[in-house]
Amino acid sequence: MLILALEASTTSAKTMLFDTETQEVTVRTRRFVIGGEDPAVREAEGIFVQLVQLGAEAAAGRAVDMIALSGTWHGMTLRELDLAPITAVQEWPYTGAQDLCAQLREDQEFTRWFYGRTGCMVNASYPAFKLMLLRRQGMQVAGGLVLDQNSYTFARLTGRVWTSYSQASGTGLLSTAEDDWDREVISRLGLDGILLPELHHGEETAPLTREAASMLGVAAGTPVVLPGPDGGLNQVGEDATAPGEMTFSMGTSGALRCAVEAPSLSPQMSTWAYRSPTGWLSGAATSGCTNCVDWAKDQLFGGSTTYNQLEPMLSTRERDMPLFMPFLFGERCPGWQDQRRGGFLDLHPSHGKEDLYQSVLHGVTFSLYHCYRELIALNGEPERIILSGGVLSSPFWTQLTADVFGVEMELSALQHSSTVGAVKMALRAAGLPAAQPALTDSHRASVVPELTRSRRYAAEFERYLEGYARTSPDQDVRGGLR
Repeated sequence: MLILALEASTTSAKTMLFDTETQEVTVRTRRFVIGGEDPAVREAEGIFVQLVQLGAEAAAGRAVDMIALSGTWHGMTLRELDLAPITAVQEWPYTGAQDLCAQLREDQEFTRWFYGRTGCMVNASYPAFKLMLLRRQGMQVAGGLVLDQNSYTFARLTGRVWTSYSQASGTGLLSTAEDDWDREVISRLGLDGILLPELHHGEETAPLTREAASMLGVAAGTPVVLPGPDGGLNQVGEDATAPGEMTFSMGTSGALRCAVEAPSLSPQMSTWAYRSPTGWLSGAATSGCTNCVDWAKDQLFGGSTTYNQLEPMLSTRERDMPLFMPFLFGERCPGWQDQRRGGFLDLHPSHGKEDLYQSVLHGVTFSLYHCYRELIALNGEPERIILSGGVLSSPFWTQLTADVFGVEMELSALQHSSTVGAVKMALRAAGLPAAQPALTDSHRASVVPELTRSRRYAAEFERYLEGYARTSPDQDVRGGLR
């Protein structure tokens, strides 16, 4: 069986071609060409065409048996019933609704009510508030079809306006208590009349249309698996779906996700509760991770400098360093202050650019550790943690992460775990075992914390919390809303 996975990530198109007979895996990636001033706002059809073009190159001359889809969580585009655009896709980093959400969060009753019903916080990243902002700006949203890029791609490939429960759980419009859209939430947000895709389980399929088949070079009628979000599919790809298993992704953004048996809601509203393609996830995500590191590298050393050149400059020796607050792109967990801004604290004239760069690595890691503490307070210590993402390209940063967290972590050898997760969902849809040798990382290396440094970083983390409190007057030092 030959499976073609198509993924529209935050920055790139990705494809994976997997042959169950030979265990051959072929991956292609290509950065999206995105017009406009804001890369978080992009045209759905343009992204679709670029993704399908790469898919056609991957599938050229091969008899594909099934197609799987992966994409981002929290994107939103409003469409006509024929899929013609009313708005572009506003992806998860788009924070146009940050002022609206800050105002809404002042109402504690509303905030807790919304969080309890949806597992999502009042935050600009969620489609619910992107829609609410459009309505307040005078747009007629009633009658508009609400999709994300992933669901739009599925509709273009199959002609079916469907989405998966997992994809829908990141909208702020799906009920945590029932397998349905939450009509009370929709009404209270003033979104009556919006049209939403039909909900289906993640292993269901629909046939490829003739038009899409000609674009992909694949036979019409080929089954297309329901779209899944990259975060949820990461869990599937890493075989971390049993309760207590955690995946920890440090890519453009950072995310920690723990498989749980039922919706898990924080009393401080510092975490989220979404559905994975196979169950429930209790998690926390940050908007700043390798995007902050990329920014620091380019601003401090120039775009031509490589990370390999910077690695020898990093040091574990104890010294005075500035404190970096990694909120260049606003804050999601644990405080959900999307209007927050990042920057350096405690700067001295003696600090050089090497100190500034390393402090960015520390600040990003402390922000994610802040999230981790909220998660373990809610769910207990995880059985295992699987670390993945750009962090693994830096031995220093990988060790720093283990030292700050103070726990052993498995290191993922999967290059594209969310795309692997999409392939595994296709295998499940076909009734085949997901435990394929080429897709199974059975001998992971691990990183073990150095306890002396862990104790030192614990003191540095307390300093981070003080800086977090100083720069966020609406929150207490532990990140929960007052």
